[in-house]
Amino acid sequence: MAATAPDYYKTLGVPRTASQDEIKKAFRKLARTHHPDAGGDETKFKEINEAYEVLSDEKKKALYDQYGTANESQIPWGGQGGAGGFSYEDIFGGAGGGSTYTYTTGGGGGGFGGIDWSDILDSIRHGEGAFGTDWDFGGSRARKGQDMSVQLDVTFDEAFNGITKRVTVRIPGKSESDTIEVKVPAGAREGGRLRYKGRGGLGENGGEAGDLLITTHITEHPYFTRDKADVLVDLPINVAEAALGASIVVPTPDGKKVRVKVPAGTQDGKVLTVKGKGAKDIKSKDKDAFGDLKIKVRVETPADMNDEQRKAMEDFLAATPEAVRPW
Repeated sequence: MAATAPDYYKTLGVPRTASQDEIKKAFRKLARTHHPDAGGDETKFKEINEAYEVLSDEKKKALYDQYGTANESQIPWGGQGGAGGFSYEDIFGGAGGGSTYTYTTGGGGGGFGGIDWSDILDSIRHGEGAFGTDWDFGGSRARKGQDMSVQLDVTFDEAFNGITKRVTVRIPGKSESDTIEVKVPAGAREGGRLRYKGRGGLGENGGEAGDLLITTHITEHPYFTRDKADVLVDLPINVAEAALGASIVVPTPDGKKVRVKVPAGTQDGKVLTVKGKGAKDIKSKDKDAFGDLKIKVRVETPADMNDEQRKAMEDFLAATPEAVRPW
């Protein structure tokens, strides 16, 4: 295959036979090292993130493995698409570092020889044609333009804090591209949609233009994840901290830190909640509503111990009653 993209496997340091779990594990390890918040190199982090975005998506990964690129517009004719719909890939400019977004004709739009099958089916449903009474040989009926859907990739921090991005979209039938200022609100969620009325495909015979739907996709963060307005983070602790209790400083998604108390006898999987430290709740009627920061405790057993640690664990084992199991 002719390589038109970087070697994403080499970027993540995984073999081409790597599983999704191995790819995700490699990304997390590299992201923790190179994330700008941890003092890493921003350019390197963007390369790592780009590689993960392709290899973690089964469709994009399949295209990349076969053609050396996940950009469908760079694939030789016949590699993608088929009867009933073609795929067009638009390159978006402006903020966001030239991210790539994909627009695919929906519901059977497009087809062989430029035939619009959706219009034909619509005519049949309304009793037109050979079996109807509304004959229109001139094709003069006004039709609304097709709605267009595009995906806008934003980072975890951009979705958390909100951001404005300039997005350039190529509209079929227009000689010039349209540039739209997209305001992503603070607290934006995965799959959230912004509708821009009249910014989609051109109408026919005087019909109004379709709408442009922009769907937000939040790229993965090294340690934070989202559940609606709540922010989730894992907190690794050792067995002594779990048994005796501890006071630990934990990063928060707003760039600050909070000290949490781990109670003595804490078990693996326990969730500690810090109220109001999550994302802005855009679904709430309360404009000042925020989700919570939910901290899941992960008790880690040491794989390697020095002599002093081993002696301490042996003393603990000797002093521990045998009846710790129910059988």
